[in-house]
Amino acid sequence: MDELKPNGVTGVEIDGRTVALYLIDGEVFATHGICTHALAFLADGFVDGGTIECPLHQGMFDIRSGKALCSPVTKDLETYSAKVEEGEVFVDLDGDKKAAPKHQAEVCAQRRSPSRRAVVVVGAGQAAAAAIRSMRASGFAGTVDLVGREEHLPYERPPLSKDILLGKASIESCGRLAEADVAALDVKTHLGCSVTRIDSAARIAFLNNGTELRYDALLLATGGVPRRLSIAGADLPGVHYLRTIEDAESMRQSLARAKRLVIVGGGFIGLELASVAATLGVATVLLERETELMARVLPPSLGRSFRSLAERHGVSVLRGVQVLDIRRDGEGLVVNTSAGAFVADAICVGVGLAPETELATAAGCEVDGGIVVDAEQRTNVAGIWAAGDCALHCRPVRGRSCRFESWHNAEQQGAAAGQSIAGASPRTHAQAPWFWTDQFGLNIQILGVSSPGDKVALTGCDGEPGAVYRTIDPDTGRLTSVVAFSDPAAIRQARKELENPDMFDIAKVSAALLTSDGKEEITQVRSVTTTSKQYVWPSEGLTRVPDWVYTDDDIYRREVERIFHGRTWNYVALESEIPDVGDFIRSNVGPTPVVVSRAEDGSINVFENRCAHRAAEFCRELSGNAKEFVCPYHQWSYDLKGNLAGVPFRRGVDGKGGMPRDFKNADHGLRQLKVTTHRGVVFASYLHDMEPLAEYLGPEILREFEATFDGRKPKVLGHYRHSLPGNWKLYHENLKDPYHATLLHTFLVTFGLLVAGNKSSMIADPSGRHGVMASAKSDVSKLDNSTKKEMRAYKEGMRLEEPRFMDFVSEFDSPWSVTMTTIWPNLIVQREMNTLGVRQIVPTGPNEFIMKWTMFGFEGDDEEMTRHRLRQGNLMGPAGFLGLEDNEAIKFVQDGMLAVPDGQHVVELDPGVIGTADTLISEASIRAMYQHWRSAMEL
Repeated sequence: MDELKPNGVTGVEIDGRTVALYLIDGEVFATHGICTHALAFLADGFVDGGTIECPLHQGMFDIRSGKALCSPVTKDLETYSAKVEEGEVFVDLDGDKKAAPKHQAEVCAQRRSPSRRAVVVVGAGQAAAAAIRSMRASGFAGTVDLVGREEHLPYERPPLSKDILLGKASIESCGRLAEADVAALDVKTHLGCSVTRIDSAARIAFLNNGTELRYDALLLATGGVPRRLSIAGADLPGVHYLRTIEDAESMRQSLARAKRLVIVGGGFIGLELASVAATLGVATVLLERETELMARVLPPSLGRSFRSLAERHGVSVLRGVQVLDIRRDGEGLVVNTSAGAFVADAICVGVGLAPETELATAAGCEVDGGIVVDAEQRTNVAGIWAAGDCALHCRPVRGRSCRFESWHNAEQQGAAAGQSIAGASPRTHAQAPWFWTDQFGLNIQILGVSSPGDKVALTGCDGEPGAVYRTIDPDTGRLTSVVAFSDPAAIRQARKELENPDMFDIAKVSAALLTSDGKEEITQVRSVTTTSKQYVWPSEGLTRVPDWVYTDDDIYRREVERIFHGRTWNYVALESEIPDVGDFIRSNVGPTPVVVSRAEDGSINVFENRCAHRAAEFCRELSGNAKEFVCPYHQWSYDLKGNLAGVPFRRGVDGKGGMPRDFKNADHGLRQLKVTTHRGVVFASYLHDMEPLAEYLGPEILREFEATFDGRKPKVLGHYRHSLPGNWKLYHENLKDPYHATLLHTFLVTFGLLVAGNKSSMIADPSGRHGVMASAKSDVSKLDNSTKKEMRAYKEGMRLEEPRFMDFVSEFDSPWSVTMTTIWPNLIVQREMNTLGVRQIVPTGPNEFIMKWTMFGFEGDDEEMTRHRLRQGNLMGPAGFLGLEDNEAIKFVQDGMLAVPDGQHVVELDPGVIGTADTLISEASIRAMYQHWRSAMEL
């Protein structure tokens, strides 16, 4: 009893059944714990007096009776008897249940009286179903004829772009009127038919099969049809438009076969389709005509948040793109656009809905982008009502007439029309428009109506669960809408704020305002009432980098989540370090410890080094060979793939204790990462829909990578390991900064390895995240005196006691004798003449990181080549002729920022260039890296 929340709800499991317990004014009630509409857990809902509100779609039930009180719920909750004895709560799941009210259809059938009035409902969608239920519930006893173009009874359409495509829902589970409802509500159906003409004077509807239906009241619930592209190839096989269950099934079959998808249109439908494609592992390009997603209905900064969410899940979003035509060739469908051509196995088009208003216009109804109606959904023609996607909202919203293509609007307008047709005043309270969309694992709800010119205030972390955006009219300061990412409590509060403007205080969130033009940086606050923390990038742009990029704890934690645990391939090992079954090494993905092991089937597996039971780091040895991994704390054991293999005393002792009966080993394995290998190098990612490594690197970086890893089998020669007191990104900068190399490193410039004026390049991939600093060894004796003077590290007359340090054996298909390849976010591949190594960055906080070096050669090397590589290895490492200077410089930079904070770095060399540079006196690649970093971090 003490565990129950006073005037709240608590979820429990009883004999495998989910039950919700309520403690209301000292009395305990029990119902089934899952909403009858969309299977949400009621334990996450909201208790208000004697009702429970579902957290997902805000349906409400009476706690005592289980009665469904409002849309979208129509099916009552199962209730159970509950009692309290000596402080313990007992629930009877099998005894006599509390009597729940009869189904709405049964009640309506009992209280109807004969009537000669007749209603024709044109269109068999959700608004039609809501209207029929409502008119019967209001006492209408006449005949009802339902005419629908589809062969199906009314069903919900939101699942078409979500669970239907994923095979998680069916038309039966989406139905709004079942066969039993049709019988109980006494509805005559005309499915697979359409109304061709309405004689509004004689009140006759003419069907395409010759049937004539006389009516006293007619409801137009005709909905709309998808807008089609008016270009060549818009109707080729494989080009999909989504409106019906058949459209969804055809699209589902295409996605099951597709590897490449192009989506035309960046609205909610397009983004939901992109989310499904990401779940299915289909590489997706989304093309949007406007400069930002949903630019006609949302402020740009909010559209940018939706875009960033999609991009973080691997969707390539292109804006400002005009689709020119679609054609088919040998590779598949080709979409020609103003931004180039895109090859796809399937194309999905979501560019809006055209309301079906032709019948209304022909019948004399006023139409203005939708059928004009009043608060009772009446048109200007006597005897005709309209509701749903085809009808305007009865009141202008923010000075303009609107249609709302949403589940909520269809339900509200349908109910109002049904009540009015039945002769009752509509009881449906005019609520703020409400809409939801499910994208990339988030349930996003929108309450109210925003405008592109609104300001946006953000609480929470942009694009993450719990993020809440409030749009504000810049002229009046009034709240116009609230957008909540997986935060139903915020929507519940928003209803109060929108109904009572005095409850909203802009001063509390003014620090979190995002500008309406979308150009300013995102400023975040953790809550409306706490002190805000602002991150403002310098107005000069990429030529300045602020100190907080390197020193801030919150920024570092965000990097771990969005970069190391985000859409990246992280280096974890060389395959030669685990050649045999059972071999393993400890590694890291960012700061997170992982184990890399080779399983019995020869596969390489990467999983977190954290026991699923009590979080102990179970693997303590740096490397070795094992048949299984056993946690030293409670001896839970895992196989070589990270699956849970054994739990001591799982069944308890003498029938007591142990794990729950439904405990399954398969549900409690270690967190496993996606793994890929290339030329003997192992990479891992937290995202299982990562693009292939070749695409991640791009052709230029892949070429340099394969010049080093050229097909010969790497052979490990040894390791270094040391920590550096600096930010991990400074090491990337260091190797994208050829400017310093000619000034800091005496060895490099004196012996001609990297010299201003020699053949060199600083290569960046198009994303800016990867790079190659490359140089061809030169004869420094031929340098002019002015160049030597600029390079202060150059020491005239310095000689080597061991000249073999500078021997270079040509063995690589490359014009460069020195390359330093940086692969985002944690790998450096060094090729310093003939010494080879990989360096792994392991950040431990914003101000320190560990560098793990693995020096290698190849299995075919003879003894002399191995000794040569080891000899040249003295160039590198924590005490080498080169590495020591970089380490010291990085420490000096971090010391300067910590001692004199809140400054900024000047990154102006080679102005106007971002990315690849053909001069060593350039910082273009550093600017490119931070352009990518800001995108990944959404800053």
